Amino acid sequence: MRGAAMAGQLLRPDQVAEWLGMSTSWVYGNKHRIGFVQIGSAVRFERSAVERYAESCKRGPQLEERDKWESQSDTGKRGTGGWSRKRTTVTDINERLRGIEKGSDRRGNTQRSARQS
Repeated sequence: MRGAAMAGQLLRPDQVAEWLGMSTSWVYGNKHRIGFVQIGSAVRFERSAVERYAESCKRGPQLEERDKWESQSDTGKRGTGGWSRKRTTVTDINERLRGIEKGSDRRGNTQRSARQS
């Protein structure tokens, strides 16, 4: 019977902080993400809510196959109806650099011709 009573027990913020290895102020700051019970001015946490939050924070191993030099900021707009640019890869950068070396870079030529005028 005692185990069943413990399962429904509400945890204090300091207990949650210790369990998650975080500070008490972090727990208060993230109480809306964890899920909490407010009784008067007291903040308490259900054990199951804390377990769900901790589970949702888990991350799987990173895939090694992905190109590590791929730009994450060059993704363009996503979704339907918008335009989409492909991600810039190392191959794209090398091609652009070869173009600059040969003098065929469009931006470089534009700037040079503007300076000459």
